[in-house]
Amino acid sequence: MSKEQNEVLEQQRYLLERRMYRLDPAPPKLPPQEYIELYLAEKGDKYLLWYLHDREPMLNKLAQDACQRYGLPEHFVDIKQAAVCGILTALQKYDPSIGTPFAVYQRQYITDSIEDYIRTAQSGVITMTTDTYPVLRRIMAIYHQSGDDCSDDSVQRIADEVAMDAKSVRKYIAIGTLNERRVDFYRQYDENGEETGEDVTVDTTSQPNKLYFRSVLYNALYEAFDRLTYREQRTVAKHLGFCDTCWSTQKAVLINGEVEYRPIKPMPFEEISHSASRRSDKASERTYKNALKKMRKALCVK
Repeated sequence: MSKEQNEVLEQQRYLLERRMYRLDPAPPKLPPQEYIELYLAEKGDKYLLWYLHDREPMLNKLAQDACQRYGLPEHFVDIKQAAVCGILTALQKYDPSIGTPFAVYQRQYITDSIEDYIRTAQSGVITMTTDTYPVLRRIMAIYHQSGDDCSDDSVQRIADEVAMDAKSVRKYIAIGTLNERRVDFYRQYDENGEETGEDVTVDTTSQPNKLYFRSVLYNALYEAFDRLTYREQRTVAKHLGFCDTCWSTQKAVLINGEVEYRPIKPMPFEEISHSASRRSDKASERTYKNALKKMRKALCVK
């Protein structure tokens, strides 16, 4: 196949990926919220398809941003579909009577779904050891100095500098970028979950052995968190302000057509109880405290 034919096929693939949900003829032009309310009222799949047709530019933007952010250019379609899965999950729980537009309500679900896909796709690719941590730090330092540029040329320059192949460098960048946005359970909180104003995990050293043991601590924390029930995980995550599926402390929001990352605000117990339709504010507080006890027990902390 000639170079020209390859270029034509690549262009066709590019267009198909970005028009996955395009309908021809186009559906009636309505406010996005009306598509959702029609879907919920009539349970008609066509309204969901109309909504996806209308929202496809947003989906493309989110997928493209994630591809660039995590250095995964070949995963555009998978990330885009993960975003749609987030929309479908949000639809199952959405109640228009709460007064929140679905375009706002869906955001966290989309973010969770995308980051869950990325975490699953990348987990276990590179094992962090005393040898690989310095490599990760060096690659991420060069990556940030280059303006977080994930282009092929930029990745190749990093690969040349660290004497690795470009594919391995992309894996390191994906893991490093994702880990930079994970929550630190000990940051700003004491054993009761209250803010202390102190960051007990500030990294003032680049010694590989200390970085390694710090990673062991993180892994132990994540394993203890995974032992909690779904309700306990949601309560702890909401009260401390992080995502319970990817541990990110930020969420992606669409502002004037641009994706921006904003901190996830910690929620007071009364707000958590209200959002989960629990009988009292104390219920969420009890769930939270019991969850911390279970985590301390799992960590053998007296």
